[in-house]
Amino acid sequence: MNKEQLKKEQPVVYQTLSNALKRDHLAHAYLFVGPKGSPKNEMALLLAQSLVCHHTDSDGFACQECDVCQRIQKEEAIDFKWIHGDKNRIKKKDILDLQSFFEATSVEIENRRIYFLEQFDQATPDASNSLLKFLEEPRPGIFAIISADEKSNVLPTIQSRCQWIQFRPASKQRFITMLEEMTDTESAKMLAQFGYTMEQAKEILAWPDFDLIKNSAKKYTMNWDDLSMILSMQREVFVAKSEHMQKEKIRFWLECVLYYTKENKKGISLSKQIHIQEILIEGMDMLRRPIELALFLDKLYNQIRKVVIS
Repeated sequence: MNKEQLKKEQPVVYQTLSNALKRDHLAHAYLFVGPKGSPKNEMALLLAQSLVCHHTDSDGFACQECDVCQRIQKEEAIDFKWIHGDKNRIKKKDILDLQSFFEATSVEIENRRIYFLEQFDQATPDASNSLLKFLEEPRPGIFAIISADEKSNVLPTIQSRCQWIQFRPASKQRFITMLEEMTDTESAKMLAQFGYTMEQAKEILAWPDFDLIKNSAKKYTMNWDDLSMILSMQREVFVAKSEHMQKEKIRFWLECVLYYTKENKKGISLSKQIHIQEILIEGMDMLRRPIELALFLDKLYNQIRKVVIS
């Protein structure tokens, strides 16, 4: 997403950060809050680039094209660290490693160091306590950008040490239209419904097994009362130690099943439909914890089958 798109879709966020950059009146920590799918990651990256770019525009934002900007974009700059929280919860060790790294390395760009903690509302309590200590004594030249889908899941003491920036939801139809340039309409609607960013959607669409996972979910929802369907899932899709047996791919499969459940082409009753949706949503939450994936899936298959045949 380029600057013009961000300006159009998030005008208040854009103007707030533009004013801070132009006046060099920057907070040492920003908390980006907004619903899943809002361009928090894209704005975090642009802000990080803008803090060190030598060719900023009239709004104070980075050119996004120079060597410095490109190194930030590729996460190759020593002074920029992005702790990804979309696949695993951020842990205490991640925060301690970040602190140690900044203490042990010399500054490379503009005497500024930036770190971005993605989806920190899902971080462990120990990680939150470690970050709080880091924020309590801000060192000159170090800037924190923290993102969260749910502000209420971030410690109030962390919130109080950050400038809070509220994002509004992304336009779903516009997102679908952009995705339709890369995939079919059904897949575009599915990815939009579950709030993926454009970068996350591109990554999922690039999976070699994307079609297998999506189509197996569709087939499963049409045959979930059949034991042979469960055997097929066990032997052909989510096979133990296969490349498909990963949390992020199982989570996406659950989202696909949820999507097709809501379409309800099998014609199940509303009460059964709601019960299955509850099982799927609970399953997505369980994937955030350490679990044995094969056992988790077997339990889920059987839970859903009991609902369908009851």
